[in-house]
Amino acid sequence: MLSTTILRRVHGSRWAPKRLPSLGGLLATLLAVGAPSRAPASELEYQVKAEFMERFTRFIDWPEVSFPAPDAPFVFCTVGEASFGDYLERMAAERKAKGRPIVVRRMAFPSSPEGCHLLFIAQSEQESLEEILPHVVGKPILTVGDTSGFASAGVMINFFVERGFVRFEINMSAAREAGLKFSSKLLKLGRIVPTESEP
Repeated sequence: MLSTTILRRVHGSRWAPKRLPSLGGLLATLLAVGAPSRAPASELEYQVKAEFMERFTRFIDWPEVSFPAPDAPFVFCTVGEASFGDYLERMAAERKAKGRPIVVRRMAFPSSPEGCHLLFIAQSEQESLEEILPHVVGKPILTVGDTSGFASAGVMINFFVERGFVRFEINMSAAREAGLKFSSKLLKLGRIVPTESEP
């Protein structure tokens, strides 16, 4: 269980990207992965979300056809205004996803998400969500958001803050349609969102 708030744990810790937790300690340990104390509160929260996204890649399988070559990078895309600062780029410079180098692409809709493996859709794109999702439905692109209603609308993983803790919900129907395989361990940590065809 999480023992304290996002900001208190992140604000009072040191960033140690070389010592990464296993999935078993994902929820608790991520909050102990610190960030520079001078970062504003909203940026600290997004750094925690960035850490979650990198961990997600370890427990989700993409079809081999998602990568055009053995040395093709894993592409993190973002669309809209989110307070990641340069954290995604710093993380990409120090880590790999699925054994591949990480490339960060910041997009502005209606740019095509073709070539993305993970697409973070910011709250600023809430009104455009119905236009964005048709571009990714059925494609092996993990969609991630942090806005109420996004998971029900078809975003695969959606962050929400509950009592000061970052948590996430999962739309398994959207994940299956995209051909992505979620680890059962990851599913146990998220809240599964029922779709219209499910109780």
